[in-house]
Order: sequence, then structure tokens, then C-alpha cells
Amino acid sequence: MSSSLSAFRVCVMGRIHKVIPLLTVVVFVLLHVFAYPSTRFANDSYRYARSAYEFLGDPHRKAQDKALRAYCADTAAMLQRNRMLHQIDFRDPVRRNEFQDCLAQYADGLNPSNPRYEALFHARPAYPLLAAPFVWLLGAKAGLTAVALGFTALGGLLVLVLLRALRAPPPVAWLGQCLYYVTPIGLWGSRPMTEGPVLALMVAMLLGAVWLCQGRRAAGALLSVGAFALGFAVKYSSFVLVGPCLAAAGALALMFVPRARHKGTRCLLIVSLFESLVAFAMSRVLRLPGLEASLQDTFTLHWTYAEVTNPWRLLVRLDANYWWQWLQTEALAPSLLLLLVLGAWGAMSRSVPIALCLIALGGTGLLTSAAHPVAMEGDRLYVQVWLIVVVGLPLLVERLRMSGGSSDALPARSDPLMKSDGRR
Repeated sequence: MSSSLSAFRVCVMGRIHKVIPLLTVVVFVLLHVFAYPSTRFANDSYRYARSAYEFLGDPHRKAQDKALRAYCADTAAMLQRNRMLHQIDFRDPVRRNEFQDCLAQYADGLNPSNPRYEALFHARPAYPLLAAPFVWLLGAKAGLTAVALGFTALGGLLVLVLLRALRAPPPVAWLGQCLYYVTPIGLWGSRPMTEGPVLALMVAMLLGAVWLCQGRRAAGALLSVGAFALGFAVKYSSFVLVGPCLAAAGALALMFVPRARHKGTRCLLIVSLFESLVAFAMSRVLRLPGLEASLQDTFTLHWTYAEVTNPWRLLVRLDANYWWQWLQTEALAPSLLLLLVLGAWGAMSRSVPIALCLIALGGTGLLTSAAHPVAMEGDRLYVQVWLIVVVGLPLLVERLRMSGGSSDALPARSDPLMKSDGRR
């Protein structure tokens, strides 16, 4: 009788562990549907919407007009929301003619319209291509948001799978999924821009790295290369950094972690180097805008000013100002810095090679901010660093929970690693 009851209890708990992550996704999506009017259809969103309409077959001018109408409608709605909060205007928040004024002001399209600035978005075709059917069905803002939100929901589930692959129990893995949704990853990932797909695909590459380190070489390589290929088409400037960073993590693991010297880690290094070479070759063959163009974009305010002759020297000076003031701001409420330390500690306590991969992937956000030290966009540009918190903090919670029990229950530091012949 007791054995039957135990079996029934195990069956019920197994079903609950499968249902709760899906219910979490539903709650996450419903919250963002409720918050949808507060999201902004930004200048970048306008350009992705225009590309989506072009993929649907509209001529450039017609696609531009449709995207502009979506932008102006959202701008007018935002101004109306602001009036409803104004101490005087909220008493009689009459709608004004902002929509028509916006259409008249940008009759030739939103600024900036420099061809070099437009080239930055032409090199990101995958997001508007994936969103095109949803844009046709739901409209520009809703269609782009649906794709971004879908990728963000998927990213949380991938975090759950990743933590389970690291042998975290279901409640701890679910905590990682929740953190993915409630941190700035969920905020920026649900906007009608590329952050949602970029972050989810980076998590997929991290999961591929975990599988490679565990000896699942074919599955890990396929997942990593597939996520990299799609991510490169979504936003190449982000994924051109991922390959070298993961390659550096693999090399460090091979050099300094004796138990990581097996075929899985070597495969991680080879796959990462392959992705780095492909990114470099594709950038050259397709003549994608490089870092020089990105710096000119920064220091000419999207080519609305004349190009500068010494962008690298200006970058060093601006970075010095930016990071010093960033540290001063963080010092007032250093929650991010504290969480990053705790996340890195949790990941290191479980597996040093995986922690190196996690820190390398999160570090791409800091590299992006260093290349674009724009204060008003900082938290969006370095949003990848929150992956260290999302994955590492649940591992630390599990570590501390286990330390409260018997010391024999503590997992070994290299526990999730597996030798290339399948032995743990």
C-alpha cells in the first residue's frame, strides 16, 4: 500500500513539474499582454516593420508609409497616456492631432535616413522575416512584439532545460525560468526589437556548450551552430562576439581545469572557433558594417554630423567617462553587481568550465556597451550580463540548500561534466 502511494505521489509530482513551467509561460505572456499599451514602438521598431512589409511584397514607399503610420499611432497614444498623468491635463485629456502632425513631419520617413545607418538594419533580415506573417495578421507593433515575446518565453524554457542539464532539481530550474522573465531580460526581450530573439538564441548556444562539455557532442554542436546561424542573421553585431568569447572560455578550461581536458571541451573549442571564422568570413563576403562604421554611427549621432577622423581615441575617452559614472551610479544601489558576484559564485561552485562559458556569454553585453558607451541605452546594451544571474543564482541557491544537509550530498564542482566516453 505504501509503495503504491509513493508511486502515485511521484507520478503527481512529475506532472506538476511539467505543468508549472508552461503555466509560468502563460502568466508571463498575459502580463505582457496587459502591459502592451505601455511598450514603445521605437525608431528601430519602425525600421524592422518596414522590412517586414517589404518581405510581404510591399514596395519600399508603401512599406515605409505603413511602418510610419504604426510609429505615429504609437507616439500619439504615448502622448495621450502622458496627458492622463499630468497634474493639469488629466482633468480633461482631450486627444490632439499628434498622429496627423507626426505623419506630416516625417512624410519622407523617420530620421536618420543616411544610407550607412540604413545598412545597419539591412544586415539584420531574420527578425523582420520571422515577424512578417504576424505583422500581416496583427499589424506592425503587435506582430513584432508577438515574435519578440515568443522568443523570450522560449528563452525561459531553455534556461529551465539548461539548469536541469546541470542536474538542478525541478524547483531550482523553475526559479531560473522565473528569473529570466522578471529581470531586465524579460523587459527588453518583450519589446518589438531584436533583444528577445538574441537573448533566447544565446541561451541556446549556452545549452549547446553544456551538452558539449557533458559529452553530447553531436547534439551540442548542432544546437550551438544552429542558434549561431539564426542569431547571426538576427543581429550579426552581437553574435560576432559570441564565438570568440566561448572559444576563450573553452581554452581557459582546457588550460586551467584538469578535469575538463576531454573531448567534449575540445569540441566546444573547435565549434566556437568555427563559428568565429564563419562570422569573420561572412562579414567580409557580405560586406557587413563593421566596428568602424558602428563607431562613426555613435560619434556622428547616426550620421547627422560629419564623420570623425579619430573614432578610437574618442571611444577611449568616452568609455572612461561612461564606466566611471556607471560605477558611481551602481554604487548607490549595487544590486546588479551583487547579483553578478553571487551568480558567478553559484556557477563556479557547480562547474568551472560551464561558469566560464556563462561569464563569457554575459560578458558580450559589457563588450557591446564598451563599443557603444551610450548612457541612455546602457541597460539595454548590456542586458546579456543578466544571464549570469539567471543561471548562476539558482545554482547558488541549490548549493546553499544542500550545504544545510549532509556534506555528502554536496555535488562535486565538476559534477555536470562528462568524459567523452560517457563516464561521469
